[in-house]
Amino acid sequence: MIEDVDSQTTLQQLFTRPGTTGKTHIERHLATCDGEIDPAHGELWRRLLFNMARLAPLAVQAVADGVMFFAPDGRYRMQVFALEDKKDGLLTVYMPDVIEQAIAEEILVQTETGFGIPGLRTLAISVQQMDAQNTPDPAPHYKHMIGWNRKALRVTLNATDPSHPQVRTAEALAVLASTKWTATPPVAKA
Repeated sequence: MIEDVDSQTTLQQLFTRPGTTGKTHIERHLATCDGEIDPAHGELWRRLLFNMARLAPLAVQAVADGVMFFAPDGRYRMQVFALEDKKDGLLTVYMPDVIEQAIAEEILVQTETGFGIPGLRTLAISVQQMDAQNTPDPAPHYKHMIGWNRKALRVTLNATDPSHPQVRTAEALAVLASTKWTATPPVAKA
């Protein structure tokens, strides 16, 4: 199950992965988030950072607006997640497209206007499918997740509520996506 994190231990583990770049950038971003009046933004960013790092076993790479996560792909690596924070009150998580499996496993439901959370049909979640056709100029931190017949999801979350059902649903989608590269991924239900 995806769990709460001990930030100091997890941060040290994250930075000891060979090939991890952007330690200063990540630390500076965490300090900025922690310095805000409402600590919820920092809590959520830290939670998503560490939980996605658990699901993506290789080094992370910090870039201007986010963090990129990788998994093994033969002797190469494949980008599997991205976490974006433009400091506008929203956090965006990018992951492989698992819409069909998420609907089949009742993590998401299709609504007239997009997607919702089962049991909370009036609660929409911002999930957008992306590919090379509908995203002609992708940002550097997620451009490798689309193209070459790859598709991705963009899940946008409110940065001020780390306990919101949308966050748990995004984490459940990430766990579902991780089944493509891990034998026994953590279990998470929305």
